[in-house]
Amino acid sequence: MLKRVIIGQVLLIICCIIYILWWYRGFRPGSTVSRVGGINGILLFLTMAVGVAGLALTLISLPRSAEPMINPMYIIIAGIVGYVVFLIITKMCFQRAVTTELFLITGWTMLEVAVVNRLNAAGALTMNEMIIMLAVIMVAFIISMILYVAYYRMDEMKAFYAAMVPLVTEGATMAVLVGMMIKKT
Repeated sequence: MLKRVIIGQVLLIICCIIYILWWYRGFRPGSTVSRVGGINGILLFLTMAVGVAGLALTLISLPRSAEPMINPMYIIIAGIVGYVVFLIITKMCFQRAVTTELFLITGWTMLEVAVVNRLNAAGALTMNEMIIMLAVIMVAFIISMILYVAYYRMDEMKAFYAAMVPLVTEGATMAVLVGMMIKKT
């Protein structure tokens, strides 16, 4: 069970890396290339395929042996409400165009909180490790949201690089979790 969760998380880290490559090739200021054709199309397809595989393997493999500290339904509700609230706040207060990234940021946060919650319930993470991981997840979320809001306010080249940072922070967060789990296997 734990090994499959590790593999799922590693696949999601790989997804982040491929996404960064796709972004770098397709959105570099001054370049005009198809974002869905040729190599970029392959990278986009790989991003989706590896991401879906990582998501599915992680969710299917999560232990359900004990009652988690946080009711999973609360995590789902918080994720949905959080998405709607952040959508309204970023749109109304910051005049930020709503993009897929907001869904990805809130969805990833919800996923990782659920993963850590279930791993703690199964005894795969101690309470201290769970608290550390929740803090790391929240830091990654805050960085991602700040850059999400700031993106259209930056000059083109800064925005191009800033858009990759959330993928790095989310990948690093999952790497910390994988490191904790590998230490236990």
